[in-house]
Amino acid sequence: MNQQKLQASSRVQYLIDHRHDDHDRKQIPTRTPYYEKAYEEYADSHVKLRIAHGFAAFLAGKKILIQPYDVLAGFSYRYTYRPTFPLNMPDDYDPLFRPPTGIDTFEEAEVGAKLNGFSPDSKEAQEMETFAHCVSHWLYKHWETGHILPGYERLINTGFDGLIEKTEAALKEATGTATIDLEAMLITEKAAIQYINRYAEYAAQLIATTNKVEEKEHLAKLEDALRHIAGGKPRTFLEAVQLIWLTHEMLYAESFPASFSFGRLDMYLHPFYEADLKAGRISHEEAVDIIDALWVKFGVTLHGYQNITIGGLDVDGNYVSNPLTIMMLQACRKTLFDQPLLCLRYHKSMPEEVWQESLELLKTGIGLPAFFIDDFCIPAKMRMGQSKEDATNYGLIGCVEMGCPGKEYSKTECLRVNVAKILELMFFAGKSTCTAVGTVIGSASMPSLKLGDKIIKDYIFPLFQKNDISEVNSFAELLDWYKYELTHHLQFSMTSINRLDTALPECYPTPFLSTLMEGCIETGKDITAGGAIYNNTGINLCGLANVADSLAAIRQLVFEEKRYTLETFKNAMAADYVGYDELVYDIERCPKYGNDKDSVDLLMADIVDAATKQIQSMDNPRGGKWQMGLYSVEDHAKMGIYTGALPDGKRKGEAMASAFSPVQGKDVVGPTASLNSMLKTDLTGATNGMVMDMKFTPSFFDKASHEKALRMLIDAYAAQGGGEIQFNVVGRDTLIDAQNHPEKHRELVVRVSGFSAVFTSLIKETQDEIIKRTEYKDI
Repeated sequence: MNQQKLQASSRVQYLIDHRHDDHDRKQIPTRTPYYEKAYEEYADSHVKLRIAHGFAAFLAGKKILIQPYDVLAGFSYRYTYRPTFPLNMPDDYDPLFRPPTGIDTFEEAEVGAKLNGFSPDSKEAQEMETFAHCVSHWLYKHWETGHILPGYERLINTGFDGLIEKTEAALKEATGTATIDLEAMLITEKAAIQYINRYAEYAAQLIATTNKVEEKEHLAKLEDALRHIAGGKPRTFLEAVQLIWLTHEMLYAESFPASFSFGRLDMYLHPFYEADLKAGRISHEEAVDIIDALWVKFGVTLHGYQNITIGGLDVDGNYVSNPLTIMMLQACRKTLFDQPLLCLRYHKSMPEEVWQESLELLKTGIGLPAFFIDDFCIPAKMRMGQSKEDATNYGLIGCVEMGCPGKEYSKTECLRVNVAKILELMFFAGKSTCTAVGTVIGSASMPSLKLGDKIIKDYIFPLFQKNDISEVNSFAELLDWYKYELTHHLQFSMTSINRLDTALPECYPTPFLSTLMEGCIETGKDITAGGAIYNNTGINLCGLANVADSLAAIRQLVFEEKRYTLETFKNAMAADYVGYDELVYDIERCPKYGNDKDSVDLLMADIVDAATKQIQSMDNPRGGKWQMGLYSVEDHAKMGIYTGALPDGKRKGEAMASAFSPVQGKDVVGPTASLNSMLKTDLTGATNGMVMDMKFTPSFFDKASHEKALRMLIDAYAAQGGGEIQFNVVGRDTLIDAQNHPEKHRELVVRVSGFSAVFTSLIKETQDEIIKRTEYKDI
């Protein structure tokens, strides 16, 4: 595989080599006392004001960092997040990693029931507690914070002074609850200015302590930039990048750092770069160093899900890229980090230069860039009510979620449903054969999490139609029952989230994030109360291919060949297939999704269609719609741990299929057949994003003809309605060696499901799942 090598400048290379020097685990518990004190001092104030004052106090006292040799000021430390959100989270962990944490859903349900006016013994309150139980057993997954495209472009074109002016003007006209919301936003805006001024003062102090002329000159330049952006809008490329980074730091200080993403960074930074270049204030090489140094700041934390979008069509249908597009592709190639995630908006008119740079990045094996099809994504956002201009400006959040930068609050990771576990529960009258108690998952790098004392080992999950599996007489009856359970679980979980949604503005507002989003200042509403221009909610499905393969196996073996009964399948699943070798063999010969077989592919289409109709039928309390995602992050492994054996041959605790992709290793015909299978499903309902994983051997790129064939494959996929596609370029032998000898592969980055990650940082179940994926050597 021929690979053009790139090298960062010596200055940036030093940053890369020393990027982990500044992690400070002593900072982890420092946030909580500031907020607790603010809650005490402002006990008579609304929670929105208490949170705003806690934010201001924390910014005024938290540790900040400027390394004299760095290009940019700042560092993203890790923190705990009590009391602003009910998170189960340790006070100490390896700060190189995202915090091991989870929502205390029982506490959240209790608060939500109270704020909805439900008495503790009411049906609604009991349903909310049932929802919490389902989350604790990974039938559902629930998350709240982050997963948004903050208005960074709005900020760099306005500055904090401009936001304060807007807020003060709105406050003069405000009445009722809007007054409280706007006061909270104003507190955070002023705190942001003081925070950046702290950095400016720090830079001045460092100037006085160094004798190195080059450092003095650079620090003086930084000090001037910091003093200006503390209030005014940026004048230069350096100032724009610096303001974006420090605002990112502040968002981390306000709420849990979950997938704060950046939208079309190459587009909205380009005017600053172009103006500086024209005025002689910057060279191309200096701009490259600034971007590379920003990449180093993103890369100091593993599993950060910080997503950057590049390229794409403009509102007139022209493909737009610029020198920053290339810089950002090359920054990923020079750093080889798992962060930031890089998403390339794809169209057949994309310039050859951008395609070639993308190929060079793909060859590194880090799974970047992921390709997002504009012909799919732009109409998808328009179907969710966005204007053509806003839809055309979409960016990607976290993994693969399409969003409108600075205008949309859609809680894209709010809910995930384990659709495969629903099938397991149907066989066992609502009981799971795989209910783990006490911990979620654990690894050397991610301490185990306690799920709470309310876990009951033999908890009976809701089944909405009380059938006995042995009494099902036809495949049509079984399929109808499954779709009935699926749609009712979707309705039940979505209703529960809607109830929790109404509590957010009164319990867990985010005034600093709100001030960055268009609509919140203008309406005097916190973003959690529907202040953004667009307000939707994400629901994502996990285990789809396992369900399709399971149903196909049952149809063939039970109802067509009549070799087995449903009771036999039930007994085999209960035994985890131990002693059922013949059944395992027969399951293996049944058709599998991903091989262009209508008999199973159309089952997938039917299931997704049923889910789509249910999801699209419901609204949320913020004036928006629900939107479906066909992606799984790493939850196909985590949910698999909590899911027993399935009729497709999956064993207890094994990972399920990644996202919308085939079950690992079951797509044996080739990549074109795999895509054909997927495209038989109507994907237009996947307005919250989708994932299609493919894995190629590194030797695939030894032939120039393969590079051309790959683009033809993407073009054909796009022409037939595909939305996203991503590639792993790594050999199975390398992955197995990395699993057995992690000390030799600490820098190995792979594509998981919508995101890239250091392979050795993943739990074993996820590692095994990636190893099992079909490895293509040709198209």
